[in-house]
Amino acid sequence: MRKIVKEGYEKGDYPGVFRRKGVPTEMEKRFLDLLLSQCPSDPRILDLGCGTGIPVDRYLAAQGAQITGLDISPKHIALAIATVPSALYIEADFSRIDLVDRTFDAVVSLYAIFHIPRQEHKALFAKINDLLKAKGVLLATLGTSGSEYAEEADWTGAPMVWSTYEPKKYGELLVDAGFELSETQFEGQPGDDECHFWVLARKCRETGS
Repeated sequence: MRKIVKEGYEKGDYPGVFRRKGVPTEMEKRFLDLLLSQCPSDPRILDLGCGTGIPVDRYLAAQGAQITGLDISPKHIALAIATVPSALYIEADFSRIDLVDRTFDAVVSLYAIFHIPRQEHKALFAKINDLLKAKGVLLATLGTSGSEYAEEADWTGAPMVWSTYEPKKYGELLVDAGFELSETQFEGQPGDDECHFWVLARKCRETGS
């Protein structure tokens, strides 16, 4: 999956199709503002699957956030560096990188987690818990249906793949990983270009405690 995802974002035109306006949608802005309201001033925020830095990182940085972004696509990292120069960007598979535990006030991962096999999502949520400070916040977009593997031959100009659980399962995985859900909302309808399960969750305990 990772090979297809990386090549898909390198060869496709995701920024041109989905991020042409360069500003958060109404839903994105609402959740980003909710996230910031639960963080201290000038929060340290980790963006997993940051893409080009538009619109999420640029919006958060404008509110004083210190951004660290990870993305598997070299093309997207180059664009992010140019777009949000105050941020630290790293080309990496966010599910396989080691960072210092309890470093971040918040973790954001929008339109990204479903690009890794769903069997790894539980471990990823536990890793995110470890990265967050006490009472840290997670904002994520997740799948809306249970599909172990789905592939589209031409998605923004290149093949792309996804792997998801249904929302109820995601809620269970997050609670098991030490989170309490603060806010959830569905984006779009089945068949829409953007159909996702939005989750804002707060760390309520350490993983395994």
